[in-house]
Amino acid sequence: MKLFITLAWRNIWRNKRRTLISMSSVLFAVMLAITFYSMEKGTYDRMIESMVTYSTGYLQVQDVLFEEEPSMDNAMLFDESLKKILDDMSNQIALYVPRIQNFALVATDDQTRGIMVLGIDPLKESQLNNLTDDVAEGSFLDPDDDDIVVAQGLAGILGVSVGDTITLLGQGFQGATAAGRYAIKGLADLRLPEMNNNTIYMSLPAAQWFYMAEDRLTSLLIMPHNPRHSRAVVNELNQRLDTEWYRALHWEEMLEDLLRLMKFDIAGTMVMMMILYIVVAFGIYGTIMTMMIERQREFAMLISLGMKRGQLAVICFFESLFISISGALAGILVAVPVVVYFKLFPITFTGEMADTFADMGFEPVLPFSADPWVFVSQALVVLAIAFVIGLYPIRKAYTLDIMKVKK
Repeated sequence: MKLFITLAWRNIWRNKRRTLISMSSVLFAVMLAITFYSMEKGTYDRMIESMVTYSTGYLQVQDVLFEEEPSMDNAMLFDESLKKILDDMSNQIALYVPRIQNFALVATDDQTRGIMVLGIDPLKESQLNNLTDDVAEGSFLDPDDDDIVVAQGLAGILGVSVGDTITLLGQGFQGATAAGRYAIKGLADLRLPEMNNNTIYMSLPAAQWFYMAEDRLTSLLIMPHNPRHSRAVVNELNQRLDTEWYRALHWEEMLEDLLRLMKFDIAGTMVMMMILYIVVAFGIYGTIMTMMIERQREFAMLISLGMKRGQLAVICFFESLFISISGALAGILVAVPVVVYFKLFPITFTGEMADTFADMGFEPVLPFSADPWVFVSQALVVLAIAFVIGLYPIRKAYTLDIMKVKK
């Protein structure tokens, strides 16, 4: 086998120009495929991370009716029995974050707007998403604060700033009227444009007082020690919870529409990558076919001198494999510094392009992913192409009629 590999390697360099052209086509296709895949995966990973940390958590505990009818009337009671279940699972649960999340009307002297009020535990919320780092002006909430923090985009829409007072109106627990005037303590620049334009943060006690919902939460966000085990944590929670009152949900269930949109977009990228690899496949196939035609006399002579057709087929197969794998490895080596650079320094859009991204609900940033699978997957694709194309020289070696080869 070592002799066959040596002969195959030497054979592909007998015509260096042809071999380098074939390898270059593989190199550029692999590099482009890795770059596109890394950009798409990095963008979606960033989007999911933002949604999980700012909005849903990896899993949530809710009242059984809240998913179908998200109102304060379906806020759950956060009692000692629920706390005990969470404490008993501390080996699986790294952090749980209590929240009240409900809609209200915010009124200033000039306008009224529907917004989302988030009642939070400031300390636990900061552990979840480093929200204190997003404060652009003023300061963040204290655990028992009566003031509020307004998202920067919403503050711009309302024309308010730190120190101003706004009025909130809404419907509280069991039909109670929710109303109050609150001073703005800080402005937070949130990652998600949609949240940045309609979110107000209150301390959890202030939100429970505002909605007349003492000891109640609309959701309890849970972060497992290992996010990959979140499904197992959800299943165990549902077994331990009183299913008449509570239910645990996985983030994929809560972000089902987003995941469906992502899969549709990924399918489009896969089509583009398939086109790239079809071009590569035909390039390699053309090279191998040309090699086989040009070397028919050589093959006929080798078979006449006693080389078995199976041995000749193995050598030709390795030639196809070497051209494909060498091009793929070179493509990976070229793509690695590109991906690493854009992972460390993601593309950030400004001006009109940033506004366009914000209008679509996306953060105006294109991060890249350096996940090893991004590189390995492309190598596997090229390897599969090489194996398929390698069948042609094998077939040619077995079907070559040495009596009809021109001298």
